[in-house]
Amino acid sequence: MLPGFLWKGACFVMLNRLMPPVFKYDVENMEDLNRKIARWSDYDRLPKIELRDVLVGRDAVRRLPQALQSLGVKPGTRVVTVMDGTLILRGRENLKELVLRILQDAGYRPEKLVLQGDKFGVVHADAAQVETVKARLNDACAVVSVGSGTVTDISKHACFLYREERGGEKKALVSLMTANSVPAYTSRSSIITKDGVKRTWPSRTPDIVVMDLQTLMDCPLHYTVGGVGDLFPVFSAFADWYLAECMGMAEVVDGCWRIVDDIKELLIPYMGEIAGRTSAGMEVLGKCLLVTGLTMTFARDSVPVSGYEHVISHMLDMSAASDGRKTGVHGQQVGEADIFSLLNLHKLIGRLDRERADKNEIRTLYPTAEEMERKVLRTFQPLDPSGKMGRECWRDYSVKLQKWTEAKPKFEAFLKNWPEHRAVLKSLLPHSALECACALDRARHPLLFSELDVPVTEERFRWAARNAHLMRRRFTSSDLAHFL
Repeated sequence: MLPGFLWKGACFVMLNRLMPPVFKYDVENMEDLNRKIARWSDYDRLPKIELRDVLVGRDAVRRLPQALQSLGVKPGTRVVTVMDGTLILRGRENLKELVLRILQDAGYRPEKLVLQGDKFGVVHADAAQVETVKARLNDACAVVSVGSGTVTDISKHACFLYREERGGEKKALVSLMTANSVPAYTSRSSIITKDGVKRTWPSRTPDIVVMDLQTLMDCPLHYTVGGVGDLFPVFSAFADWYLAECMGMAEVVDGCWRIVDDIKELLIPYMGEIAGRTSAGMEVLGKCLLVTGLTMTFARDSVPVSGYEHVISHMLDMSAASDGRKTGVHGQQVGEADIFSLLNLHKLIGRLDRERADKNEIRTLYPTAEEMERKVLRTFQPLDPSGKMGRECWRDYSVKLQKWTEAKPKFEAFLKNWPEHRAVLKSLLPHSALECACALDRARHPLLFSELDVPVTEERFRWAARNAHLMRRRFTSSDLAHFL
């Protein structure tokens, strides 16, 4: 009998059963992954992957000592173990206490460092938290981060800055995934807040990531669906990136599209497994998230998976304190915003199909710096009366505005060759907004503002979507829609 089929009458009937996932670029086998990408024609232009290994399994947490030993960290070494105050259960065990015990039993000297949160208990990745970790480092220690995106980004950036300031060998860093919620684990950048504004900074990756499937299976569902939402920009952000390249504001790296093949092939078919938090579902989601970090590494930026949808989420985060609500699950916000981003992209394509602007119309698409500075400062003033947030946003946005003004000839050429560009854009949009919404629903991802882990009003979401382009210098479809 063929696997996955049932004999009925005179024919085979296919059962609703998924075959075990097969990964083209499997982060669990970094030697094979590196060998495959070494065959790419643009390999020599890509940053080399710093990630050495990913340990995957139902009991992978117990391989933490093995991870440290493979990095040359000997028993007896002081290990700064970074975490937040959130209780994480693995079965009935306290995961963080389990980690400390495993390290201690292996002869290491774990030093527990608990990052302090805000009034809601939420830890924010900002310069102060990075300094807290960096102050505990010395040349002889190793670092283990126990957390998701925020704890990982803080730990990565602290280790990165420590070496930048002091030189010497790269500090051994092992990251234990506590949730399938973000791609931060394998990205060579960190999202660190400056003056209340989220910014992407050059950083480093961990040497080893530990993907303990039991921990991920026991993780609360809202974090898991956040990871699903954070992957869906793969289906929209490359189109934003291509638009920026057409305007001379970016350069698309082909390898970034290739390395996410597994996401395009496996993510949506495995939505049911992910929603059920099965071992296979957690493996697919976790490996897809780690591959997303690699695509950001190749781009030297978050741009392949951070377009219009991400700035909407950032805007919701920036308005949280003013609204008196805690910061929501980033990936959930991104997932909902991605549906809006896809609708915007398809609407923009349709508009360009119907309206090919002439040169007289083009002249009206370039506002003055004075006009836009007033608009940016006015937009963020209610959130931060000190003006720091608005000035930081204007500092970044003004760069984009200047480049947009200088890109007039490129925009005219873009319109002239619109059929060619339309074909490329459509190839970068493999799924419609409706298809993505249906897939998110299968993963039990929220689709309404009121269903988010931290709900936002429709008015606040509309504000975020309308003004997202004012936050940073990265050009996306929201900028083109605004100028048109």
